[in-house]
Amino acid sequence: MSHRRGIENRCGAFLFALVLLVGGCGDKQGEASLVPAPALAKAEVATPAEAAARGAAWLRGAAEKGLFAFDPSKGPDVGMTALALAAVQSVAAPENRAFAAPGLAWLRTMQKPDGAIYEKQLAVYCTAAALLAFTASGDVAYADAIVKGREYLRMAQSDEGEGLSQSSEDYGGIGYGGAGDINMSTTQLAVDAAKAAGLPKDDAYYKKALVFLQRSQNRSESNDQSHTLKDGSTVVPGNDGGGIYRPGDSKAGVQVLPDGRRIFRSYGSMTYALLKSYLLCEMDAKDPRITAALQWIAKNWQLEWNPGMEYREKPEQKYEGLFYYYLTLARALGAAEKAKLDLAAVGLGQWRKELAAKLMKMQASDGSWTNAQDRWWEGSPVLCTSYALMALAECRAGS
Repeated sequence: MSHRRGIENRCGAFLFALVLLVGGCGDKQGEASLVPAPALAKAEVATPAEAAARGAAWLRGAAEKGLFAFDPSKGPDVGMTALALAAVQSVAAPENRAFAAPGLAWLRTMQKPDGAIYEKQLAVYCTAAALLAFTASGDVAYADAIVKGREYLRMAQSDEGEGLSQSSEDYGGIGYGGAGDINMSTTQLAVDAAKAAGLPKDDAYYKKALVFLQRSQNRSESNDQSHTLKDGSTVVPGNDGGGIYRPGDSKAGVQVLPDGRRIFRSYGSMTYALLKSYLLCEMDAKDPRITAALQWIAKNWQLEWNPGMEYREKPEQKYEGLFYYYLTLARALGAAEKAKLDLAAVGLGQWRKELAAKLMKMQASDGSWTNAQDRWWEGSPVLCTSYALMALAECRAGS
């Protein structure tokens, strides 16, 4: 397989808010009464369907000629447009399908000869988001673009094409679409999009991804990686079953166990990303790696903040990336139910009802959502509303 590589600027307008939790770590702080409340008054809605309809209407009104941008003065953004269109289409209504059509056509014009769909940077993120938008439409007119984009995601995987052996900590992972920073956040999105785009379940892409995924889990039976930090200390795999950002890094920091061992601390968003990706990669639902991840989730279930991130330097940091957390949680548990995992047996039988209630409580009176902790662009109501709508779609799928 030939591979496209090139160093891209990862600090531009669209980090897709999925470069998740790149921040400090530290000792646990005292609890704070900080709530990521919307800027406007809460909406009065009776059902998740009503909340979703209001959110979709707000997104339609926030577009400029059917396209979306972080900064309107700089024109439309490929990634933001793709994510918002996927979100709008998650609410089944004729007006939403009609609204999405011009934006989808524009996204197709942004596809490069190698299949990537982006403008200047973050090719993997933007391509994956565009594939989710195309597949949500169900329009056969995008079949060719979907296949080309899917092949780009296969090409972007770190493997023998970069001269890597399976012993490399990056093997099987996917980065931004350029050099460096292979991580769980990009990998889980790329796997999700490839699956939605119809990549056959027996493709080697999934088997290679599993190598990377299990090295991003605190489970020593399947994680063969240990790491030496800059201070000379050694960090080994833990055994709580949770997920981390990548082999050798957790944005929730390092934890010292009672026996003196140091492990990378597990946290919620990456544990849900891990569970979802395991299932999308066709891992048997009874596999102990899945069981371990689900046990961590059950033990740390809560919706007030991203569990594990309360150990960061500042109390308010646990609310950063909160809507990304909600979306990843919803996609993971939705996949778990499709795989016939018994969520009720571990106390998660009401997750859809609980998450929907939380999102409805946080919706602003105009139908949008936003995060008062403006990190990873979650101060953008377009981004948070897109995340919230896609999470609500998973909640409504069980009704």
